[in-house]
Amino acid sequence: MTASRCHAGAIVTHVKTRAEQYNAAVGRQLRAEIGAAGSSIAAMAREIGIARSALDNYVTGKRAIPVPILFAVSAAVDVEPHTVLDRAEERLRAEAGRRSATVTPLRPRADVPGTRDNRTEVAFDSAVTHDDDTDDLYD
Repeated sequence: MTASRCHAGAIVTHVKTRAEQYNAAVGRQLRAEIGAAGSSIAAMAREIGIARSALDNYVTGKRAIPVPILFAVSAAVDVEPHTVLDRAEERLRAEAGRRSATVTPLRPRADVPGTRDNRTEVAFDSAVTHDDDTDDLYD
């Protein structure tokens, strides 16, 4: 939900509420945690059993993030949910220019291949074999 501000003769603008800003910061942090774990939105959605589009809406701040989704992603990336929320709060403060962010080093994971082992993921298999095949755009 956005707040509207209107002055006589002015253009109506929509300002994100504090809750929407926080939700978006949590979404950005979830996306960062997924990436740091060596996963993708599509792979994570499959792992936790939801649609890729739903997870994409959560991590982009388009939809409010349900607590069970926060817990499922946190468990999948082996980070406590409260740590994700703490990092999101820190991210929000840093983005607002109130203070600089603290970088938390990530633990290396033996079960995650290095970047040279990357392979393209697709959202679904397609029989289309020409240039109009866009399945490989969904990582």
